[in-house]
Amino acid sequence: MALRSQERRSSPRIVAKLAMQVAGGEDGSVLTTESINLSASGIQFLSRAFLSTLTKVQLTLLLPPFGSRLRRERMVRCEAIVVRCVEADLVRGKPRYELACYFSDVEFDDRVLIEQYVGWRSLRRLPAAPKIAPRPAAKSAARPKAATPRKAGAKKAAAKKRAPARARAAAKPKRRSTS
Repeated sequence: MALRSQERRSSPRIVAKLAMQVAGGEDGSVLTTESINLSASGIQFLSRAFLSTLTKVQLTLLLPPFGSRLRRERMVRCEAIVVRCVEADLVRGKPRYELACYFSDVEFDDRVLIEQYVGWRSLRRLPAAPKIAPRPAAKSAARPKAATPRKAGAKKAAAKKRAPARARAAAKPKRRSTS
């Protein structure tokens, strides 16, 4: 029997293709790239440059509008630490690196915004709830009585509201035509 590996991530991760910039590293250059996935605690992306683990970088993410919380794009700036850098496939003979970064310094409002974006995207991936077939209509004799009890005389008052026109018509004397 194989043992299951325990999930080590503290927050859910979603597939997200976000435009982003990475600044810092050994040479201090700025790299424009796209994220692979995102969580409230970190991000994964491809890079043309190798960055060794534990390197501190500045990230700028472009969050798209989502839900009712964010109506326009928003730039999120934060500091992160490279926790993994693995060589990926070669592109046109040049190496590419898959990097994973842990957010080390994020403004509170930006962290909340990232958490809400991840949550919103996670909910959108859930399958729709199965439709429940409607129950057949009950016979009128089997219907339960109204949930709110009626006051004494309420039935008579309702009948009086419906009947005034009929009562007035019946109470008026009919005119005879004299032709």
